[in-house]
Amino acid sequence: MSPQIHSRVLIKNFLTVFLPLSALVGVVIGTIYYQQVQIEQVMLKTNELRKVDLQTKVISGDFHSVVSDLMVISKQNELERILDGVDGQRQALSQEFLLFSGYKKLYDQIRFLDRSGKEIVRVNFNQGEPAIVPEEKLQVQAKRYWFNDTLRLNQGQVFVSPLDLNIERGQVEQPLKPMIRFGTPVFDRRGQKRGIVVLNYFGAKLLDNFNRAFTSASSQGMLLNADGYWLKGAKPEDEWGFMFPDRKNRTFGTAFPQAWQQISQQESGQFQTAEGMFTFTTVYPLVEGQKSSTGAGQAFAPSQNQIDPKSYHWKIVSRVSPETLTTKSNRFLSQLLLLYAGLVGLIGIGSWLLARASVNRNIVQLELRQSEVELRKLVEREKILKTRLSSQIRNSLDLNTILSTVVVEVRELLQIDRCQFFWCHQEDESTSLELSQQACAPDLTEPLGCSPIQNVEVLSEAVMQGNLLCFDNIATDSWLDFKSRNLLVTLGFKSLLTVSVQTQSGHLGVIVCEHSRELRPWSDDEVEIIRGVADQLAIAIDQAQLYNQSRAATAAATIQAEQLNQVLHNLKQTQAQLIQTEKMSSLGQLVAGVAHEINNPVNFIYGNLTHVSEYTLGLLELVELYQQSNAHSTPEVQAHIEAIDLDFMVEDLPKILISMKMGANRIREIVLSLRNFSRLDEADMKPVNIHEGIDSTLLILQNRFKQTSGNPGIEIVKEYGDIPLVECYAGQLNQVFMNLIGNAIDALDSYNSKRTLEDIETKPSQIVIRTQLRNLDRIAVKIADNGPGMTEAVKQRLFDPFFTTKAAGKGTGLGLAISAQIVTEKHNGAIWCISEPGQGAEFWVEIPIKQSSKLATASTASLSII
Repeated sequence: MSPQIHSRVLIKNFLTVFLPLSALVGVVIGTIYYQQVQIEQVMLKTNELRKVDLQTKVISGDFHSVVSDLMVISKQNELERILDGVDGQRQALSQEFLLFSGYKKLYDQIRFLDRSGKEIVRVNFNQGEPAIVPEEKLQVQAKRYWFNDTLRLNQGQVFVSPLDLNIERGQVEQPLKPMIRFGTPVFDRRGQKRGIVVLNYFGAKLLDNFNRAFTSASSQGMLLNADGYWLKGAKPEDEWGFMFPDRKNRTFGTAFPQAWQQISQQESGQFQTAEGMFTFTTVYPLVEGQKSSTGAGQAFAPSQNQIDPKSYHWKIVSRVSPETLTTKSNRFLSQLLLLYAGLVGLIGIGSWLLARASVNRNIVQLELRQSEVELRKLVEREKILKTRLSSQIRNSLDLNTILSTVVVEVRELLQIDRCQFFWCHQEDESTSLELSQQACAPDLTEPLGCSPIQNVEVLSEAVMQGNLLCFDNIATDSWLDFKSRNLLVTLGFKSLLTVSVQTQSGHLGVIVCEHSRELRPWSDDEVEIIRGVADQLAIAIDQAQLYNQSRAATAAATIQAEQLNQVLHNLKQTQAQLIQTEKMSSLGQLVAGVAHEINNPVNFIYGNLTHVSEYTLGLLELVELYQQSNAHSTPEVQAHIEAIDLDFMVEDLPKILISMKMGANRIREIVLSLRNFSRLDEADMKPVNIHEGIDSTLLILQNRFKQTSGNPGIEIVKEYGDIPLVECYAGQLNQVFMNLIGNAIDALDSYNSKRTLEDIETKPSQIVIRTQLRNLDRIAVKIADNGPGMTEAVKQRLFDPFFTTKAAGKGTGLGLAISAQIVTEKHNGAIWCISEPGQGAEFWVEIPIKQSSKLATASTASLSII
């Protein structure tokens, strides 16, 4: 082989290896980059949704806590005595307000005003040092909008002012003091309205809680009122625009008009614009029975009108800037580009070494073929050859197998010294041939120096043009020029037959039949055989290439789909665990904290009732002895005895003490149930009374199934079986009961909202809870309701993460998914649902009594589709 041809073949082999590998690595790097960007975007969106959702719950919780405090203040015994006209109670009420202010540290002022607007009692917080305002400094607030709006309400109703800044002497107080006023009217025992009680709640507490949720540098949290003014924004100078005339145009809509168009018209959502990614939701802090108004920006201006609870709302908005969205992906792209450059360098070195080895091997093989040519006789004819070739080609779609089969069958059936197949390549103006497969006679001892068509230019040109060449005797054939004929004779060739193979895909190959030991005349039948083989081989090559392309595409798509599915599954599972763990941890800490705070004063009251009872009985006995020893008491004593109705007091006082002891004992039982539900001190698995956990859950949810004026109520039926203690994680199992019973209550409430009173009375709502022992090593808990039931399509997706049938904002779709994970993975149990439309729904939870007796995984899969 000449140095020029050697160089061309070397470069061609190098590019054949280098270019596909470089492209493949580029595709892999691009796929990794794309997947990483998608994963980061999904995680960022999920995190922002979680932040916004958490703030909604925090704000609603703050409002609920303040309203609870307001109702406690309005029911103080000292206040009721003042309304009944008892003298000397103002100082006692002031002390109660003072203690409440110092304990809560949430209220700037606590006030009681009479119907004329005059302050009867006021306690100021004074920056952490609560103080009672002297009587001579009490004011008349009759012209304040919040006083008149509260005084209009009925008993039990609550007025909530807009979140605005405190105004003193007609000016906004400095430094700024955000404030929400909660007020309710108070009535005496005759039902007469006697005034109002007002709490000035520090709005800064609510805004500080809001700020803490957005401490991450990835996003910016904003709290807007219904008109788009900032209550909490990125810049303090943009906040409270509705309170300052010079800030009237500083609104969210002015800063982000495109985003505000969507946020103002929708309840919640997430979208991306050129200004960044926005995540938002609408908060409705007011509940039934709470009222509000438009408020007033001046000290003594009245509110324009009343507004319904749905009109009192805020918008929680999280914004991620475009720079934040692209920073991580650009940094990751730079790293991948450096990695790609290094890999391409290594591929180039490896490709060059492989190309040199391939060229050297081809040279050796060519020399071997050119030295091993010997004539053999033709044993079989055209039909036999075509039949055998067709059969062998149809048996495989692998291209190398097909080519190897062709050269072997042609050599054996035509009995020639050598048969070869070459791929022909046209590069610029030169032609190169690549040997793919060859078959030689076994008795050839010396290989040929080279292939004839690689060294004779006239042969190469004829092959590229698709011509068939047939030389019975190269030494005497007139078609060849003198130089070419001498070259072939020198190389040792005596007879030669070549035929081109032209495929539909544009690839060109050539079948070369060589004879070097003696002359080999080619008959017309043999030429036709070679033509037929070439036609069949062209079809087979096209089919093999299509098959290989299909397999490669299918394999790549399958691998990518599996990777994406695994990433999505891991992301959903991690998100579900984070959200549910945070929610239940907050609930458990809240319940445990409330139980602890209530337990201490209740124990003090309960423990002292025994002594009070003993002291009271002793005093009554002393009074009786005194009456017996002084038969003729003075008129003043006798008159006082009649005034206080001593006989009735003697009879009724022990009953009152007994009632108080029963009430304190009931509170202790409630506290015990709350602590049993939270079980924050029981992180390990231990034997537990399942019935106690169910009863604790029912206690937590008691207010939801009690009958009220607007709720027909739900009957709870407990059919507990005789079951032993169960080895489990008590807190997590209580979480499962909370999700299942809460879902049943939601389903019945939604069902009742669509039914008439007659239907509800005919078929009252009911939840039945049953427990039983199954197979001596498992227990089952069944929670059934007589609600609307569900379709088969809904049942199939019940335990999928993020699937919910509830309205937007009322369900995350994680409760049942987490419950299934707790039952199956944490307790080796099974959970499934039995339901039909109109027949209610029944959930089964089945777990081993001891974790050594585990349920089979197959049973879980089969039961979940019942």
